[in-house]
Amino acid sequence: MTTHSEQKIIVICDFSERMKDVIIHGARMADILKKELCLTAVWKDIKQKSIIQENLVQTTRSLKSNLPKMPVSWLLLQKSLYINMQKLVDEYNAVLLVLHQSDINWAIKAFQQSSIAFLFVKGEISRFLSYKNVLVPVDYRRASKETSLWASYLGRFNRSQIRLIYAQETNKEDAGRLHKNLEFFKKFLGSLHVRHFEIAGKSTSWGICNETLDRADEWMGDLMIFSGSSSVSLIDLMIGLPEKRIVRKAGNLPIMLINPRKDICMMCD
Repeated sequence: MTTHSEQKIIVICDFSERMKDVIIHGARMADILKKELCLTAVWKDIKQKSIIQENLVQTTRSLKSNLPKMPVSWLLLQKSLYINMQKLVDEYNAVLLVLHQSDINWAIKAFQQSSIAFLFVKGEISRFLSYKNVLVPVDYRRASKETSLWASYLGRFNRSQIRLIYAQETNKEDAGRLHKNLEFFKKFLGSLHVRHFEIAGKSTSWGICNETLDRADEWMGDLMIFSGSSSVSLIDLMIGLPEKRIVRKAGNLPIMLINPRKDICMMCD
């Protein structure tokens, strides 16, 4: 008999039509990872608190009825997701946060304070709910290796195959860093008996995430995992962070972001 740990998959609920997409993907992840599904909403106005709470209770009750074997709970947070990120991890054992793709603009601030992965989703097409063909762009940044942990989780618990899309570098030093990162992935995933394949990309490290996204259909990808920005440059402030641009153009492909600025919170088996 399978059991679920106390760790939680947090689903951000705004009670719009798009919330259904987020709940479906959140429930899928909770099932894969054998975690509790926690429907979470944020209230700012005391007048709306009771209404939001009642909506959470009703939605939770409905899910429990339709998914009787899955632990489902609800949580109400005050003010903003940003100020509650550490609380979600320390007090509520959150390991993954699921949001709609269109939430990226306001959620990026919370992500930059997060030690758990953020999963941005859109739609409920069955292909993008399997999470069986995981695309992981590999570049020369040290932060690139931070995606290996979640790649391993999906490989172990969902028997997913991991496609390592590695960049091309002409600079000797950058090429050396890239090679070390790729070898790290191969050794780490191999030690856990996770199926993985190497695919040579055509782009440099600066473009490999965009290439992976653009060629996702070619590789039948149903999830892309990549590491966010380690720092924010003047160019990022002018044109927006790369992770924001990637999520916006992802279409129905789920995008999982890992924050390289924090030590990633590990999951219990």
